[in-house]
Amino acid sequence: MAKKKRPSAQWAKYEELAHKIVEELMPHAVVTLDDHPYGHETETPRQIDVSAKWTDQGKDYLLIVQVKDLASPADINTVGTFRSVIQDVGAHKGVLICSGGFSKKARTYARNLGIGLYQLHDASSRDWALELTVPLIWVSLNPEFHMSARFTTSVAGQLRMHREKGLTFSEDGGRSRTTMREYFSGLWNSGNLDRTPGAHEKQARKGLDIPYVDNRGVEVWGKLDLEFTYEVKRQSWLGQYRPSDCRGLLDFIESDLFIPSYVNLSDMPTTRDETWIEVENPEEVALKTVGMLITTEQYRVVDSSGHVIIQRFERVN
Repeated sequence: MAKKKRPSAQWAKYEELAHKIVEELMPHAVVTLDDHPYGHETETPRQIDVSAKWTDQGKDYLLIVQVKDLASPADINTVGTFRSVIQDVGAHKGVLICSGGFSKKARTYARNLGIGLYQLHDASSRDWALELTVPLIWVSLNPEFHMSARFTTSVAGQLRMHREKGLTFSEDGGRSRTTMREYFSGLWNSGNLDRTPGAHEKQARKGLDIPYVDNRGVEVWGKLDLEFTYEVKRQSWLGQYRPSDCRGLLDFIESDLFIPSYVNLSDMPTTRDETWIEVENPEEVALKTVGMLITTEQYRVVDSSGHVIIQRFERVN
């Protein structure tokens, strides 16, 4: 029974999508839509939906792709016909793409012949969007730090405290003010501190200005030496997410492996739920994962993070 084909206009768009994905996956090659390489056995040009040609160490390579936009799985006859084309044009690799997938026998036959079987995925397309999710490792680097402050000039009066943020001080003689939390967060978020998991450091800042209210009720400034230690702790979770904009190939030979040619990383999740699994060693997970794995690292400190611990204050009068 003949395979049911989709309308020719839609078929052409499917071929164009295949061409685009192959271009993205093989930037080193010359990728051509509707190519006609010469058939050495038939002694005539053969029509190829997509070809990729490149040179490696002085040797020329040819990959050919035939695209079938069918409503049902392609069978062993489709694979057999394509095999003869591969041999005729002397291609080093042949790839069949079918929107309807492939039968079990076709998969077995293609695997034995070394022919790739794929289905296209385009998340932005109504016709060729598959139900795919991408594994994502979420790494959170949490700095826990302790601060101690030593007043190096006499402070006779009441320290100037921010109602919500606590003690404030200045690095520029009072032109601007910051809190303990904001000061450390700024150093950490700008990358001026070591973020290596397990890192444990001590740092000191001397001669800072600190405001206080003297016995007359007037704000004056004293001097402050600041010392802090911090330790970087890492937590990691493994989850799945469905990108709203991605495209690539679904491999029917390698256990439905998804090979992305493009993923929009701007829509990665910003929150986790109960489906995420905490993992102790994200590097080990990455080594065991076949195909695509996205890793995102969360390292910014915000005021509400709760990682800042003020340890002690010491007055020198």
